[in-house]
Amino acid sequence: MLRENLLSFPDLAATEFQHPLDRDATGLLKGIDKFRSIIGTLNAYVEHSMHYYNSSSCIQVSETQYPSLFKAYKRTAEALSIAKLPDLYIETIDEINAFASGIDRFTIKINSGLLDILTERETMTIIGHELGHVKCDHMFYNTFTYFIRYFGGSVTGMIPPPFNSALDISVQLALLEWSRRAEFSADRAALLATQDATAVAEALGKIAGYSKTLSDPISVEAIQQQANTFEEYVDDSWMAKFIKVQSMLKQTHPYTVLRVKEILSWADSDHYKKILAGEYQKQVALPTAVTDPAAPTELSAAQKAAATLGNSLSAGLKSFGGFGKKSE
Repeated sequence: MLRENLLSFPDLAATEFQHPLDRDATGLLKGIDKFRSIIGTLNAYVEHSMHYYNSSSCIQVSETQYPSLFKAYKRTAEALSIAKLPDLYIETIDEINAFASGIDRFTIKINSGLLDILTERETMTIIGHELGHVKCDHMFYNTFTYFIRYFGGSVTGMIPPPFNSALDISVQLALLEWSRRAEFSADRAALLATQDATAVAEALGKIAGYSKTLSDPISVEAIQQQANTFEEYVDDSWMAKFIKVQSMLKQTHPYTVLRVKEILSWADSDHYKKILAGEYQKQVALPTAVTDPAAPTELSAAQKAAATLGNSLSAGLKSFGGFGKKSE
């Protein structure tokens, strides 16, 4: 399932493999941190609801349930230096998707529809990808993006002036642009977690287009050529620009063929090879936060609204932030 000589990267800093596009976009979103307490209040209900559903209606992977997968899962998390293992669930559903969720309690879920088209090696790249979202601290921004994307009016109404005026279309578009860029970092995490560039590329290719009824294997080389052709097609004409803007308005993931080209390019880079050789930036321990007893508590209005929105938010969150191509 995993390479026997899989390398680990103790104390690996997420910034070491974070894609430059993701890093730049994250820097622009730092102002959103002012909403962390409100989103945290909403998310508490979401996490509770999703944990209730997952633990009652899905199968949790553990030492006694799918033990070979669990063993590989622990090894993958170890490779990325993730100390706190997220809960891992499998749900019997045809949708081609996997996703990570949570801010305080992380969860990874893989749909059976996706597992059914993947090899074991490819499955581990998906797990590595979702662990990458956790490692890079994408979950707060992912959750915020989801809330604004699907419940913009409701969430905006919870936030007191003047902060709610910031949640205009430009912020929403900026969040979606960040979301697309963040996927490149998660793809890099998948490669570091498995050290198997072919498996990462094949998993992405199968998400773009694949059927078990076809006897021929998917060709990574053909996907690369398709990506080159696509980039040549996208020119600077007004029509091309208009089509691009329209197609990206609600798209949370970058184009799949470009992701394949990007990850294969990084797999051949000196940067990736240096990390494999143990030359990488290490994470530093953050100072313990000191709580001010005089600080105001969460907004009661936000808490009330969070309770109302909790169930609907958790039901829809499954469609956001996943490994697959989500564009609606």
